[in-house]
Amino acid sequence: MVQIVTVSSSKGGAGKTTTAICLADWWSRSGVRVGLIDTDPTKSLSRWYEKGREKGCFQNIEFRQELHDKRIISTAKELSGMVDLILVDVAGIASISLLKAAGIADLVIIPAQPNEDDFLEALNTRGIVKEAMELTNRDIPCKTLITRGKQTTTVLKHTLSQLEKINFPLFSTILYERTVYPQARFNGQTPVSYEPTGAAAGDIRRLADEVLDQLNGQSVLQAA
Repeated sequence: MVQIVTVSSSKGGAGKTTTAICLADWWSRSGVRVGLIDTDPTKSLSRWYEKGREKGCFQNIEFRQELHDKRIISTAKELSGMVDLILVDVAGIASISLLKAAGIADLVIIPAQPNEDDFLEALNTRGIVKEAMELTNRDIPCKTLITRGKQTTTVLKHTLSQLEKINFPLFSTILYERTVYPQARFNGQTPVSYEPTGAAAGDIRRLADEVLDQLNGQSVLQAA
């Protein structure tokens, strides 16, 4: 069975598109057949992908742009026969799109910077995922990913401490703020290809491994 991971945030700049394409790039280079669906009206993922393809990147990723919420499920079904894992980039503010993308997901990732506004939006997105669970009558794991964290800063330490106290579901991996992200994006790449031995690529690898653990290690992914 194909695994579906939905990446969503209702707040711009949280790192949603970066998370989706970096994971897709890592897995595709690791031998996993990856499908990538852009449902966000901003089309940020589409522009990044198209720029990369022009320069020879993302060759092993099956990409679809689907901006009509009525066709999200059918597009995922179309890809499911071609790939091992599908990543769906969806704006949390578009609740109907998120309801559908979450409803078919095996995991929902909610990127958030370590600040109050982002975590309030993460809570709002989690609320929509819970609605999807009620509508589909199935459990949909949902975790928040801290992005653009600044290492050893008081803000990050305080954020982690407060979230730990309330048992807020977080990935242990943090995508730290690093200059390689905008540099790679400018070139239509991700840190995985732009600086494969760098710290950012290491962060992405750890997140990819953690996501696969969350998905309970489908045999086809483990083999890859």
